Amino acid sequence: ARGGLRRLEAKRADIARELETYIASLVSSVGEYFKSRAQTAAVMQQAGLRPTRHVAPNISSISFYRNKTTECTQRLQALSWEIAVRRGNCFSQALGIAVTSYLTSISDGGPGWIGYANTWLRHGYLITFEGLLSAVGKELGMIEDASVAVEMLRMVHVVLVPDDCVYGAVNKNESSRRRIPVPHSPYVRWVHLAHLSKKGSESKSMYRLEIGLNQSYYQSRVPEPLKGGAAVRFFPVLYQMGVDIRQWGVNAGRNVTSQIKERNKVGGVPSAELGDNSDAATEASSDFNGCGLIDDGDDDDEGGVADNEILMTLNVEGFRKMNAYAHAVIPTTAGVTAATSPIAAFYSSEHAQLQPLPPHPILSSLSEAIKTSAGKMEHGVLDKSATACQRMGGGSTVFCKSGKDRTAMQVTFKQAQFLQRLMDKKPSTTLEDSQISYDDVFEHATLMRIHGTRVPICEKNAGEAKYAFNPLQAKFMPEMLKPPPITLAGFLKKPET
Repeated sequence: ARGGLRRLEAKRADIARELETYIASLVSSVGEYFKSRAQTAAVMQQAGLRPTRHVAPNISSISFYRNKTTECTQRLQALSWEIAVRRGNCFSQALGIAVTSYLTSISDGGPGWIGYANTWLRHGYLITFEGLLSAVGKELGMIEDASVAVEMLRMVHVVLVPDDCVYGAVNKNESSRRRIPVPHSPYVRWVHLAHLSKKGSESKSMYRLEIGLNQSYYQSRVPEPLKGGAAVRFFPVLYQMGVDIRQWGVNAGRNVTSQIKERNKVGGVPSAELGDNSDAATEASSDFNGCGLIDDGDDDDEGGVADNEILMTLNVEGFRKMNAYAHAVIPTTAGVTAATSPIAAFYSSEHAQLQPLPPHPILSSLSEAIKTSAGKMEHGVLDKSATACQRMGGGSTVFCKSGKDRTAMQVTFKQAQFLQRLMDKKPSTTLEDSQISYDDVFEHATLMRIHGTRVPICEKNAGEAKYAFNPLQAKFMPEMLKPPPITLAGFLKKPET
């Protein structure tokens, strides 16, 4: 597999550097050719010969670099087009999810009505994406696609307008022609996405998304700070944690490799002396990396390269961004408020060399969870990031590969967690700070997984009212995400219907 956007863009950067090298070599070769020809020009003139003004086609060095430059340019253009198409596909899906989360947050009782609208205007709307994909095979490519698509969301500003408004348009007729109608929504009438950047400024691309709302809904249900053409920028953050048997296989292989390297460093202990654990983990890793163990209706790849470090890398990047946001919206400096604090910098991997901010107190438990997550399935990374996001008035979303099995386990867990917090909430505490019993949470999640809406979703998608896990797979999942035995599918895939 060629990989996802993250790998493709890295490959594109490599090809671009290679092209620059070939162009420099070609220019140098042409320069050397004309320099040597200048030395013989006087002799040719004395002999009555007219010196040529073109480069002869039989100059081997020039011919070589010219062919390499042409070949490299063609590869770069083909890959650039593939990346552009793929970015467009992934970005549109991520944008739809982010907009849905934002509109939910301004609904009755949402954070937009309890003081966070002004925070969004200044610092952006925080949204976390909780990924449940495994870092191997096709799912590794999906992780890479998601990481790029989520980061692209920071280019988007969302503006809520009444449905007859012409904000951002030259005239009403022009605006109407570009609007995309939303026919089945009682409140959202249309959407309009405008590209704001000038030509040639790809690195500074920005988009303005106007959402036309029903007049009465806009006047009575949209928080006052978000009216009048106010633009809210997305502040997206991605966290990833594989939670299935394939991720267990990747982690087992990683841990054994680390043991081998460490022992070889210390005393040169051969890998054979690691005993049965080495054999078992290696076998597990080779068996589970990318094989079709989850019958989710999609053809899975029968093999694939695993990336043992990408989950940690993405989670550290996500924490750096969320930490910057937390310091901006909940300042720890005396006398500074969210209205006067500096706007949060959207840190990315390119900013890793900058002096990092100390972990914000609200993110201390998340920081510890990420530090201890290397080489294991630490579900707490997703749980704690979502809780922290909720504390800061943001929204969170969940995704896996097919959106019906692992996503069902995480969504029902979050629903049960919210229900338990609501039931146990004391007047003196916030909803997020309510002390809850995770035994009760698991009990309620189990009821939802059996009798809720998630099983019918599986039946609609796969033709069977079961989750696409078997008893073996369930043993390797985090405790809070284990499905009830009665809802498990069998060990064998059904024949195609």
